[in-house]
Amino acid sequence: MKRKSAHYHRHVPSNRRLADHYYYVGDSNVATEIRLTQYKGDLAHSTDVKLTEPSFLKLVNPDYVNWFQVTGLTDADTITRIVKDFGFDRLDAKDILTPHHVVKVEKVSDKRYFIIMNAENYNEKDELTAEHICLLVSGNVIITFVETNPSFFEPVHSALKANLMDLRNQSAFLLLAFLLNTIAVCLIECATKIQDYLEDVEDRMLDINSNQADLGSVIQQRRREYLQIRRNSLPLKDQFIKLIPEGEDEKKIRPVYVDLNDQVLFVCQTVEDCRELIYSLVDLYVSNNDLRMNAIMKRLTVVSTIFIPLTFLVGVWGMNFKIMPELEFTYGYFFAWILMIVVALATWFFLKKKDWF
Repeated sequence: MKRKSAHYHRHVPSNRRLADHYYYVGDSNVATEIRLTQYKGDLAHSTDVKLTEPSFLKLVNPDYVNWFQVTGLTDADTITRIVKDFGFDRLDAKDILTPHHVVKVEKVSDKRYFIIMNAENYNEKDELTAEHICLLVSGNVIITFVETNPSFFEPVHSALKANLMDLRNQSAFLLLAFLLNTIAVCLIECATKIQDYLEDVEDRMLDINSNQADLGSVIQQRRREYLQIRRNSLPLKDQFIKLIPEGEDEKKIRPVYVDLNDQVLFVCQTVEDCRELIYSLVDLYVSNNDLRMNAIMKRLTVVSTIFIPLTFLVGVWGMNFKIMPELEFTYGYFFAWILMIVVALATWFFLKKKDWF
């Protein structure tokens, strides 16, 4: 499983503030880019914003919905300026610049939110990766921060172009719903996929004819993936409810947020099911190991039981007594072999009849 871990002990440990500056502590080298999309009714356009813009707040058109899409977190100074320009706390910039920060939904004030989420995704190599995503909401302005993938919210642009659910004629909260839905879809896909993987492992463990040599490492890998998905989804169970609008103006889009909350609950329920599956798989793996060990010991016992009477015969004839009449027998050696073969076969048939193996 591929992990994009945040190193909290680099040159600036824990994103410590030095001279009013914060520092990106992730591993991505994606350069920071800003794209501004503004729309109202049939009017919609997107432009690239320079990082040296003196005031991002002045770019906002109060008559339009304004979506600032920030890709790449390497330019910490620019991200800090964006946070400050739109009136959010300076410490929020530190959270944005910290990948794998705890998932949270913070209601700053009426129609002002600060959201941190991590969208999970399985890549082409079947490795689980996490995309660090932050959203700032302030009235008709939404700012999204994506750590690496510039096309992550491309489905939202397609929805804007097609004007799904009359998106271009609604408030910014419907745009926020589409953005959150994109993240929720990733979480759902990963949760269901890890559940399918765990069920496949369970089927292999129950199939005695399958190769189970590497199942221990497979279970451990899937467990780590499950823990990552769980860490990025379970906190939303209690916090996502904060986003459901209560005002009369947002009454039309309230069902959309209720549906989003249902998706989050589905992810959490699937994750809980995965936890039970993992516990069962670990117990089953231990039980299978015990059974395999018992089977090995059983085979060794059968072999030992067959050779016990043969060892007895060899021990008797190996004694150094002068008077042992059978040693003078002409066909004694031949008779000894026949006797040992007969005893071995008789012991084998007896154990077979008792169903020992």
